[in-house]
Amino acid sequence: MQHLRRLLATSALALLLCSLYASAATRIDLSGPGWTFQPTLSFERLPVTVPHSWQATPELRRYIGGAAYERDFDAPVVTQEQVVRLHFDAVHVHASVWLNGRHVGTHDGGYSSFDFEVTHLLKPGKNHLLVEVNNTPTLDTIPALATSSVSNERAKLPYGGSQRMEVVAWMPYGGIVRPVSLLVTDAVYLRNTKIEATPDLAHHTAHIKVRTLLHNGGAAKMQAALQATIGGMQANFRATEIAAGADAELSWEGELAATHLWSVRDPFLYDAEFRLPGDVLKTHFGIREIRVQGTQLLLNGKPVHLFGANRVSEDAKEGLVESDAIIERDLGDMLACNMRMMRIAHYPQAQALLDYADRHGMLIIPEAGNWNMSSWQMADAGVRARWQHDMREMMEQDWNHPSVVAWSVGNEYESYTREGIEWTRDMRAFALSVDATRLITFASRFTGDPAVKTGADEACQYSDFVSVNIYGDYARAFDHVHALYPDKPVFVTEFGKWTESGQHDADRSADITTAVEAMKARPWMIGGSLWTWNDYRSLFRGTPANGIRPWGLVTIDREHRDSWEVVRKLFDVELP
Repeated sequence: MQHLRRLLATSALALLLCSLYASAATRIDLSGPGWTFQPTLSFERLPVTVPHSWQATPELRRYIGGAAYERDFDAPVVTQEQVVRLHFDAVHVHASVWLNGRHVGTHDGGYSSFDFEVTHLLKPGKNHLLVEVNNTPTLDTIPALATSSVSNERAKLPYGGSQRMEVVAWMPYGGIVRPVSLLVTDAVYLRNTKIEATPDLAHHTAHIKVRTLLHNGGAAKMQAALQATIGGMQANFRATEIAAGADAELSWEGELAATHLWSVRDPFLYDAEFRLPGDVLKTHFGIREIRVQGTQLLLNGKPVHLFGANRVSEDAKEGLVESDAIIERDLGDMLACNMRMMRIAHYPQAQALLDYADRHGMLIIPEAGNWNMSSWQMADAGVRARWQHDMREMMEQDWNHPSVVAWSVGNEYESYTREGIEWTRDMRAFALSVDATRLITFASRFTGDPAVKTGADEACQYSDFVSVNIYGDYARAFDHVHALYPDKPVFVTEFGKWTESGQHDADRSADITTAVEAMKARPWMIGGSLWTWNDYRSLFRGTPANGIRPWGLVTIDREHRDSWEVVRKLFDVELP
């Protein structure tokens, strides 16, 4: 992993930015029909179309456990100089992959892409693929069964532990939830790339730094000759020799004149293309500066005061399987509601969502996996290692999107404890070792805990800007957070109210209005992210009998509630 650490290390706080939208000389789609699905305790194999999430089927709505997906496919014709990778955009949450009766590998983490080289496991003609999937949460999976306490329960158990364990509040969908494909390239191929663009705002120039990771999947050492066009500039990389089965990191730096900045108001993107004789990677990148100055968050030197909403990744019919059309539908409607900045969810997002945010000037704070962990979970070495694995995968997948302005190291964990404070300190350092170009925060709900007398008593001391989840009594709560951290900007990662049934939600509209007006009245508050954009299915305690939690401005079928128009007007603010 040392090569990845080197690849990710950087010192500028202003900005990389690219989003991979094509890689591999040949991509063979294995999605669609032709798959079968069989839950572990069932004798019946059902035909399904992949991507697939089994809890989208009413009969399996509450099924937590294992299942097997199988399909046959014809092997591609390849030369001796080529390699084949079996690529999954995401499997939720644990995958064990078998090809022609041979175990290929395993992967944990339900929202990130992964692949395995399978060249020597393929055979001429028909090949058989088996994917075992399990979505069972435990105390040390990511996300884990939550044990974080509620404040008034703290005195009852060690470390403030809750009296019960909780499954995540969103539906823990299982399945092969994103596309599957075969990638065919020459033996030396492009594994990943990072473009960092540090603007000089005064002189309208930018320093471009590129780091590209190549891999030799062949049986002998090989020469690599990488060529690239980056923002219209030709990048000359040194030729390098790569040992069999090894990686090589190549770098290039240049100066881009007369730069066109990426912003919320004008989300301009540059193109880049990286070429090897048997592989190509196309991408886009943006140039912008994001930094904190006192109690302000500055985008290209202009203060940010923007609003948005958390969005649960779920479609009423398809579950966690989200086509690009579904994402465009939702993000377009959010944009029409003037939503421009948000901690979008508690887990990594589909690339189509971040691509949309890149193209339309939305600021996103991705988060990976620490949902309501207790102190003992955050102190556990195994939990820490598994979370870092998922966080690294998310960052390497998303690090090049200009829309991503900060990384969140968790949500509502016990941040008033020594273990919570140490987690934030340590995971801040870890995240910056992977990508030092972005800000670090987390969503706290313990700033109002009786144990928190000063800012040093709570983990937000390690956030570049304070993020808080606040429900009710908004003005007093916001002022208390500011008193704890008078020199930091404050962003509200969650606020809102459980809605009345149906389309009319007057009480909720009034609650949101009170919250937003309190934010706008305080210059040190940089905005807020409503909980939530959409109603969502859940197994969480307190969920209505229909299995849907009605927190949304829109229903699970995307019908607007009255609050949608109220929020559209409240969120109509000047863009930086």
